[in-house]
Amino acid sequence: MKSPFLQAVVAKKLLAVNLLLAVAYFVGLVVLFQRGNPWLYAALVAGEVFHLWQLATLTHAAWDTRAEHEFMPDMEAPVDIYITVAGEPVSVVEKTVRAAIKIRYPNFRVFILNDGYVAKKSNWQDMELLADKYHAEGVRCITRQTPGGAKAGNINHALSVTGAPFVAVLDCDHVPSPEFLQRMMGYFVDSEVAFVQSPQYYRNHTDSFVANAAWQQQTLFFGPICRGKDRTNSLFMCGTNMIIRREALESVGGMKQDSITEDLLTSIIMHAKGWKSVYVPRILARGLAPEDLGAYWQQQFRWARGSLEVLVRYNPLFLRGLTFAQRMQYLASVTYYLTGIVVLIDAALPLFYFYAGIIPVTAATMSIALLFVPYIFLTLFLLQRISSYAFSFRAIAFSIASWPIYLMASVMAILRISTGFKVTSKEKSDANYIGLAMLHIVYIVAVLVGMYVAYHREGFTSSLITNSSWAILYIVMFGPFIRAALSDRLASILPYDELELPAERILHE
Repeated sequence: MKSPFLQAVVAKKLLAVNLLLAVAYFVGLVVLFQRGNPWLYAALVAGEVFHLWQLATLTHAAWDTRAEHEFMPDMEAPVDIYITVAGEPVSVVEKTVRAAIKIRYPNFRVFILNDGYVAKKSNWQDMELLADKYHAEGVRCITRQTPGGAKAGNINHALSVTGAPFVAVLDCDHVPSPEFLQRMMGYFVDSEVAFVQSPQYYRNHTDSFVANAAWQQQTLFFGPICRGKDRTNSLFMCGTNMIIRREALESVGGMKQDSITEDLLTSIIMHAKGWKSVYVPRILARGLAPEDLGAYWQQQFRWARGSLEVLVRYNPLFLRGLTFAQRMQYLASVTYYLTGIVVLIDAALPLFYFYAGIIPVTAATMSIALLFVPYIFLTLFLLQRISSYAFSFRAIAFSIASWPIYLMASVMAILRISTGFKVTSKEKSDANYIGLAMLHIVYIVAVLVGMYVAYHREGFTSSLITNSSWAILYIVMFGPFIRAALSDRLASILPYDELELPAERILHE
């Protein structure tokens, strides 16, 4: 099954023009405009350097999404399917188990990797009963007794008690399609391929506002970015919907247990050892997106904390064995979460003007607008175009409004404060998460009061117009996140609640 975002539209002219506009805007800030406060100016320039880096690496990935790999359709090598579980509801796990035993492939076994006992989950024994229920279909349960390494430790323990040359890993909520193995195993005909990855797809993306936003964020990554990473052999494992060659995994000592993003770190080390990866742009399993802001916060923090930990402790720039393209793409992935720091800087700049009258640069409003407006609007259009219009305003808004999550992860990674692996909740809560959006609300109040203070101080000036416009742009971006923080009952009074949750258009072959 395919989806429009998996088409990953190649738009080289658009990418080139957008990058040129970004450079023109940067040159304007550095050369054309008069500098204001040196500290604010330095912060503004640093933020724009980061934006240029992001755009350059996106251009590098999306420039060409074609990748050719050898494929043998009648591959029949034995596969052990690992369904990783750590206390999730039995009803969720059973759907995946039932789908797994119906996979059309001649030689595989299904294992429930039960980490509920070591994670002290009350339902850990239910997983053993579930395996017994499907024992006749070949399902077995591996219950780990010794803790350590979270999900990576769970997989490594299973590797020690199973023996197939290939292992498929599925999160317990990701229901595989019957052709899951048939569509992926054939790529292992190349003996240098370490793992094959298919996209994560959220089957519940129309069930809630948060799930829909989380899904739309994924479309850009699993569309043009992953296809571009496939071309440069810099794709990394994404925790689920993947098949791994046992030999390759054992060559790096198994899944890396010293990172909460064990899949990312293990992939980097595999590539550094010369192994290859393959991306299959086809929906072969359907999982569950976080349905409330609490679960979304937890998921995003884990991804950000783990990625930034890789940046600090295992920087791909200095890891021997990687190609230049691999270094660029891995750095692009792990530095993405520095967005938290950059958004904080950019959003705070107008506040310095409102309350202290200081600005990073001095320029006419129209001069700034002539450079910035074409650049920002073309960037937004570009993101939509290369993702076949699956990446929308809601996805952009959530990415920007997630800055407190990424900021917290950045601080903890830099200070090397350890955090445990927490499984994202698979059940929706109608709780009020307004506390998670409190910084956004404080910002809105600070902007509104600050606009009044600045107007009272100097009247209706061009500086007031420029800074107010910039601040209002962030307020608009924070709106959907604040809506998501409210319970469904409270959110129903907001206009955001009336927006339709778009269903995914499927391309039938």
